[in-house]
Amino acid sequence: MSGYIFNSRGIRAGVLSGTSIFDLAGKKVYDLRGNNIYRLSGELVGHTLDASGSDKRLDRASEGLLSVQGAPESDEPESDPVPQRQPSDSFREAIRLRRILSDSPSGRPENRPKRR
Repeated sequence: MSGYIFNSRGIRAGVLSGTSIFDLAGKKVYDLRGNNIYRLSGELVGHTLDASGSDKRLDRASEGLLSVQGAPESDEPESDPVPQRQPSDSFREAIRLRRILSDSPSGRPENRPKRR
């Protein structure tokens, strides 16, 4: 069985592969037998909540075993923010003139009925 381990806030806290629990850095830190979490030495240290499927949730008392900070992760790949390019002076002037023209009465289409 493979999946993720989540804390009560929905933040991914670890990875489950077979009966091994890995931290987010990929280091094996615990073993899972049923719903019980054991240190590698064999000492019982925590529990997961009963859940079907490959993903598990830590009970509140066991959250400190796999501590993580932050907001819930999304499944979307992270992207770096794209820096905004500043418009050139000539482009800014063209936009300013266009606004002036579109605000003037001669720049607006007239809605008068056509004469025959």
